[in-house]
Amino acid sequence: MKLDSLLGVDALDKPYAAKQGTEKTGGKRVRGASTARSAAAHFNRGEQFRRKGLLRSAAQAYRKAVEFAPDNAHYRFRLSECYAGIGLTEEAIVELERARDLKPEESYYHFSLGNLYVRAGRIEEAIASLQKATHFAPRDAYYNVRLGVLCLRFRYLHEAADALRRAIKLDPENASYHALLGDVYAGLGYDREALRHYRNAGRLDPYDARYVEQVRRMVAGDMT
Repeated sequence: MKLDSLLGVDALDKPYAAKQGTEKTGGKRVRGASTARSAAAHFNRGEQFRRKGLLRSAAQAYRKAVEFAPDNAHYRFRLSECYAGIGLTEEAIVELERARDLKPEESYYHFSLGNLYVRAGRIEEAIASLQKATHFAPRDAYYNVRLGVLCLRFRYLHEAADALRRAIKLDPENASYHALLGDVYAGLGYDREALRHYRNAGRLDPYDARYVEQVRRMVAGDMT
């Protein structure tokens, strides 16, 4: 099935889709400032649709923007977001991989790509992508926690410990991080270290018990 038929069109935006279907370039490639203006116009249209929640129409507009400006990483990132939002995970991955290749030092592209790989069941690629995110954003504790939780979930316990230790170094007063690292150490059989971090979690406030319990249930479910 072609991507156009998968995208369809939002009911509130049939006039825009019809306009794009009749748009012609006379067989000539538009260049320079005109190309940039056309790309920006389609992108801005996509932004309007996205803010209204019209993701299919937004995706169509972003696709046009990408056609005019194929080397614009941000345009591809927005297109990827829309594809992901309407359930086209593989298409979202393709566009985000292209955005990442255009701007390889953009940590958020690696982070978002890791989340898409998880959705697609590509766990080793997800871990590698999140590791890249932490490499390019070494001061971001949250990236390290997400990496640690993913590694814990799929029993890459040594990698989980490394990531959560980095998160705690960046945010030592976060009780949830200590509790999760305690779980990792317990899984590794390091009972003394596990107990130390559980105690740290107990004395720190606030303690996001709901978040930690959700992670524990998820991990337990994968182990059964």
